[in-house]
Parts: sequence; structure tokens; C-alpha cells
Amino acid sequence: MSMRRPSGTTALDLYRERLREAPTCDQCGYTDEGGVWRTGYRDRRLVYRHTCPRCDAVDRRLFRLDGNE
Repeated sequence: MSMRRPSGTTALDLYRERLREAPTCDQCGYTDEGGVWRTGYRDRRLVYRHTCPRCDAVDRRLFRLDGNE
């Protein structure tokens, strides 16, 4: 099944946009309205990280691009 996307938008772009939806910290419960996720790539892995501005807790999402879990 094909998914309709705006021109020039990849699945990873769409996921990054979803992450921008005000992340809530698991540690202190703070909702970061202007939340910024940093993205890094290394060893066939994408890592998305958000640091809570209130308590400095780090939320990390890891995607392996080699097919392993």
C-alpha cells in the first residue's frame, strides 16, 4: 500500500515531524512545547535524542538500518 506524502518528503522526515509534537519527559513530566530532537547517524543507525530542558533527562530513539532489532 502506498502512502501519500508531500513531494520531497521521506518516511524519516515524517517521523521527525511526529517527534516535534511536544515531547513529555518520562522523568519529570514536563512537556517541552518547542522540543528539538537531534539526529545522528553512525554504524547504520539513526539516533534521535531529546534533552528535557527542566531536568536534563535524555529520551533516545534508535533505528537500525541493517534490518536487525
